[in-house]
This record gives sequence, structure tokens and C-alpha cells, in this order.
Amino acid sequence: MRYSIAFLMFMLLLTCATAPVIAQTIKVQVITKKIEKNFQYKEGYEVNIEGEKAEVNIQTWDKKEIQVVIELISKHPDKAVAEKDLELMKHLAQRVKNKIYLRNYLSSVEGKGKSEPEAYLSVKYTITLPGECPVYLKNVFGAANISSLTNRLRVNSEFSRIGLENLKGAVEIKTRFGDLIGQDLDGWFNIQSRRSDLTLQNISGRFNIQAQYGTIRLFANDDLADLRIDAEKSEVWFYHPNPQFVGYSLTAQGSEVNLPPRLNAHWLAADNGERKITFSPNREYYPNVSIKITFGNLHVEKRVAP
Repeated sequence: MRYSIAFLMFMLLLTCATAPVIAQTIKVQVITKKIEKNFQYKEGYEVNIEGEKAEVNIQTWDKKEIQVVIELISKHPDKAVAEKDLELMKHLAQRVKNKIYLRNYLSSVEGKGKSEPEAYLSVKYTITLPGECPVYLKNVFGAANISSLTNRLRVNSEFSRIGLENLKGAVEIKTRFGDLIGQDLDGWFNIQSRRSDLTLQNISGRFNIQAQYGTIRLFANDDLADLRIDAEKSEVWFYHPNPQFVGYSLTAQGSEVNLPPRLNAHWLAADNGERKITFSPNREYYPNVSIKITFGNLHVEKRVAP
């Protein structure tokens, strides 16, 4: 009896030790369906994208044309299952008047309603268009990389990472549970974020940011014109090459605020527990920075060149 118990324990340990090795040998089958479409671009056209589990890459070129490449992707250890479930992923790419509509969705099986796929399904959009073409993007559980646009951009995303680079024009971003990373941004930016971290490098122009439950890091250029932040339960870092040459209107409640010593600012306490400060440099022209921080922390620091 003792020998049998020892043998069984040995076999159990051997099975546990080899299980990860067996799991690592499982090969995932990847099935991809690629669709390419081109649309002639005219002034007044707009691209509308509605994605789910989508990676969206938007770039520009000099042609008066919109090129769309859609890759539908299915992943599963069983190739037959991956191929079968890929058929459930449908796409839409068409022009209706002045709108170019792009969309992916799961189809319904006749008589069975919406089928739940066994495979992991996703989609990748690669869109190349003129820089002046307006774009609207709605995305859930995905990612977006957008560069070199010069007109209007609107993004509404949840659980999606957003990357912006070299943008100008009017930009509206709404993000929830998705980080926003950008660089070389100049224009009119309106950003609303909740439970998202923001890191924006080399920002100019005008920015209006409303944030809840996140970390915000802004690295401004000398030609920043206007910045307004209303942050709740957030950590805010504002970097400027010459923070003493900036006009500030700061309001803090239940928050810690750290300012450069050269700013020589004094806080005024209000009856409702808020602290306020207004500071104007002795210059004719300067950027205006208005920050309201509630139950968070604010840091204003000199930006050091890399």
C-alpha cells in the first residue's frame, strides 16, 4: 500500500511538471481574410469608422484618394474552427453621399440568433487618406494610431489605446479605460477622459481637458497658447520650458500642489476649502494655463530639453 501511494504521488507531480510543457506545444492557427477598397476623395467627404476589437491605423498621403485595407483575423488551435468562425465576422465599406462608412460586426446565424464564436476574432484597418479629410472613429476593445491629419478628428473609444502624432486642426477625444499617448500636437484639442492616462509631448495651440481618475503628463512648447484642465482624483504634471513666463489661474481642493520656486506664488484660501492663485508674468504676451484640481495632485515643473 505504501508503494502504491508513493507511486501515485510521483505520477501526480510528474503530470503537473509536464503540463506547462505540453501547453506550450499547442499551436494557434491564424486565418486572415483581406479586403482592399479605394474611394475617390472630394472636398467635404468624411471617413466614419465603427470598430470592435479593431486595430485602426490612419495615415496620410498626397493623393486625392482614400485607400482602405481591412484584415479580418480569426485565431484558434483548431484550424477548422478558426475558418468557420471567421465567416461570422462581417464588414462594411461603402460610400453614402459624402460619408465613407467602415464597420465590422458579428453576423447572426439563420434560425439560431447571434452565434458565439469559439475563436478569437479581431480586425485591422489600415486607412490612407488626404490629410485634410475629416475622420470620426468609434472603437471598443481595440487600439488606434492616427498621424498627420490637418482637419477635424473625433474619437470616441472605450478600453482602447489611442496614439496621436503630428496632428493639427480641431480634435475631439473621448476615452474611457484607454490610455492616450500623443506627440507634436498643434490645434484645438478637446479631451474628455475617465480612468485613462494621458501623456502628450510637444503640445502647442489650445487644449481643454476634463479628466477623472487618471494620470496626466503634458509637455508644452513655448508656443502653447491656452490650456484648461479640470481634473478630479487625478495626478497632473505640467512641464513648460519657461514656467515663470506663463499666466496661471489655479484652483485646488483637497489636493497637493507643487510649483517652481521662481514662480514666487502665494495661495489664497477660500471659505469652501478651496485654494486659489492667479499669476501673470511681466510680459506682453504669454500663454494662459487654468487648472482646477479636486482631490488629486498638481505638479508644475520646468521642462528640461532631452
